[in-house]
Order: sequence, then structure tokens, then C-alpha cells
Amino acid sequence: MPHFLLENRPFDIDAPGSPVSEGELTVLEALIGYKLPSQLRSFYLHWNGGLPYPTDIPEDKSVWIRLLWSKGAEAARVGPATSFEGLFRINANPSVDFLRTWNDYKDSLPQDVLCFASDPGSSLFLIGIKDYNLGKIFFWESSYQANIGEGETPNYDNIAFVANSFTEFLLALREEPDKGESLEDWLKRVYAE
Repeated sequence: MPHFLLENRPFDIDAPGSPVSEGELTVLEALIGYKLPSQLRSFYLHWNGGLPYPTDIPEDKSVWIRLLWSKGAEAARVGPATSFEGLFRINANPSVDFLRTWNDYKDSLPQDVLCFASDPGSSLFLIGIKDYNLGKIFFWESSYQANIGEGETPNYDNIAFVANSFTEFLLALREEPDKGESLEDWLKRVYAE
């Protein structure tokens, strides 16, 4: 299994994609119409997707991340954390392909983000692509998305803030809550301030 070190913390990567070249990444960026933020771009050049997770997470545990919902957000009902399944791959099979997923969801997302990863359901992790949110990581809850067919415009009502950068996102990944542990107790334990 591939490994890397991030701020002195060891990480493993489960199921990365086949290596991509600078040229392939440039083609992807031309097709989606945006250049990937630098940290995410670098990750793709090295690993091409997969599930990066801190080495200290046992193999029989899933990888989770905290979600910060805006006050009063209806989508906050999903809870203050979610499981992270992994990054989409470039030039991969359709179920995990970056470009195919982007084309499937781009009309349902605000125009200032790209989807790059998912949870085990149909919800997505997003990265900011505009000057004011460049590189910031968000979580898009699919069950509360805007109804495009009825003229609703995608907005941030179903989007939680996750991290200020891709590096901060990776460093914030933790093992799933213990059996019987509430999400609130888990948050206090693993994200102690």
C-alpha cells in the first residue's frame, strides 16, 4: 500500500488510480474549465485519487471527518460528521471517474466549487475554485439539494464547511466513532481544541 508523510503524520492510500501525467491533468482541467487548486492538483499528480487516511486508523475502521454547518441549516440533520470514501480518479472506471462525476453533478452544485470525492452515499466533498474560496473544502449533502427541475438554483443551504485547505482536510481525518458513541461525544474526543 502506498504511503506518504504529511506534517510528520504518516498516511496510507488505499486503491489509488493509475499514475496521471501533467498532460492528462491539463486535459482534465480544460474539459472541466477550471484549474485544480494547487494542493489537490499535486495530490492527483502523485496518487490519482483513492482513499488517503492516517496510518493510525485501524484497517477495520472507516475514515470520518467533522462537518461545520451554518446556523439553522436544514441539512445539518445529517449530523456533525460523515464518512469519507475517497477521491475520484482521473481516467478511471465510471463509478469513480473525476470527469464523469463532475459532469453528472455540475448543474446541481454552486458554480464556485468542484466535486472531487464522496461519502459512501451520493453526497460529495467539494473544493473551492474562486478567489474567495480557493482550496477550501466543503461537504454537499445530496438529500437536501436544490430542485433544478423546479427552477431552484444551487446554493450553500446543503453545504457544510470542512477545512481551509486540502492539507487541513487530510490532517482532520479520524477513525469512525466507537460502537455506541454519540457523534457529539466523538467530536469532543477526536477534535479536542
